[in-house]
Amino acid sequence: MKLVRVAVFVMQHHTQIFKFIFLEKEPQGDPMEKTKFAAALLVSVVFVLPARGAPTEKAETPAAFSKSDKRTGQGLRAWFDGREREAEEIFSRITRENSPDPVPYHALAILLSDRQRDYSRITELYNRHKALSPESGDAYGAILPILDEYARKGCVQAQLLLARAQDWGLAAAPDGIHPMLWLRRAADGGYAQAQRELGLLYETGEKLEKDTARAIALYSKAAAQNDAFAMKFLAVLYLNGNNPAYRRTAFELLKRADRANLPEAQLLLAQLYQKGIFVKKDAKQAVRWYEKAARNGSSEAMNILAWRYENGEGVTRSPAKALQWYKAAAERGEHNALFRLGVLYYTGKHVAADHALAFEYFKKAAELGDVTAWYNVAWLNKTGDGTAQNFREAKTWFERAALSGNSRAQVNLGVMYANGEGFPVDFEEACFWFELSKLCGNEDAQQGLDFVAPQLDEAAKDRARRRAQRTFKRMRRQRDEQP
Repeated sequence: MKLVRVAVFVMQHHTQIFKFIFLEKEPQGDPMEKTKFAAALLVSVVFVLPARGAPTEKAETPAAFSKSDKRTGQGLRAWFDGREREAEEIFSRITRENSPDPVPYHALAILLSDRQRDYSRITELYNRHKALSPESGDAYGAILPILDEYARKGCVQAQLLLARAQDWGLAAAPDGIHPMLWLRRAADGGYAQAQRELGLLYETGEKLEKDTARAIALYSKAAAQNDAFAMKFLAVLYLNGNNPAYRRTAFELLKRADRANLPEAQLLLAQLYQKGIFVKKDAKQAVRWYEKAARNGSSEAMNILAWRYENGEGVTRSPAKALQWYKAAAERGEHNALFRLGVLYYTGKHVAADHALAFEYFKKAAELGDVTAWYNVAWLNKTGDGTAQNFREAKTWFERAALSGNSRAQVNLGVMYANGEGFPVDFEEACFWFELSKLCGNEDAQQGLDFVAPQLDEAAKDRARRRAQRTFKRMRRQRDEQP
């Protein structure tokens, strides 16, 4: 393989240059600010002419499943007929067995929410339902007749479950009935969860015309029935409003939600004390509320506590406690904690270095949508560091990161196309990625352009440039449209 050109890119963060090659971000102690990425990387990019027949790996397709547990229908009928204890026992048994049927997780979450009980368990159930739903096959179809039967009889729990299943595209709407009709009927029937859910739609303007007054009215009705989530939603509306008189009411609502052990309310109280918003800034109080939220299952609070213990922010520095909280948050799917554990195991900070384990943590964070992890997973796949070298996987993850605006990922894609790493050489495609990276502010992309330019005619370079400009505008528009 003939060496054509070597370009070394060095990105320096303060005075430290890392010897490993990936992006690192520090979880922020301030959860009310957007996460800031601290990039530190040493990249050595080599442009070479590819050998013919460069091997590529076959992407594995995960097997999908489609299962509906027959006991689910029995549990639903028991629940809708008022035998809640029996229903809870059935759903609990099914979920303990890790059934692939998503319905019992959903039903049990609603049932526990009705009882204002075990919010960490409720969150866990919804997360499990979310993970199973895309592959649930006919699970909702199997219980649709039961939901429809009881919804038409006026059972508010059946109406809520049916409205959600139809709205999420997991069940067909019988006779063309719109899901919103069932949600409204459940709310009109005095069901607190439906009132809160309908209030949220009015607050956000999603699927309904935005109407803050209606949202407040619905939240108030649900809060009067001791719905802790409604208390928290109502408190946030009052805190964001322009009327200072409502701030005391907001804090009273949050304290009521705290008495119900709602971790989201405890987390918000921690944030308010940390920032000194409407209360005197108090780091000790903030830590107290973070700890309470974490013990009640808030993965975000766990991650913040971990960061504080790692860095000695408001607490005595303790790497052991930091690891404990990072791992607890990671077990609950907190992508920032998964990412940080990846960093720690890659660098050997506080733990013995283990690149294979680091890759697993980065991969889990990436699968949960962590944009910085996308780059790291791509790089480790490309280099075969901590995992088997896989150019196809590297390309997939680099593309995700690149289209989210990561200019280093764009450069790496340009390099892969210029080198023919895992696929045939394509100088025009390489030119496109280098042009896009340059538009995103990466000065090093010019080195790639200098290399590919002699390989292309003016028409090809112009096509790549115009395509990069269109892509850049689309990316910027999508970024501006984000809430």
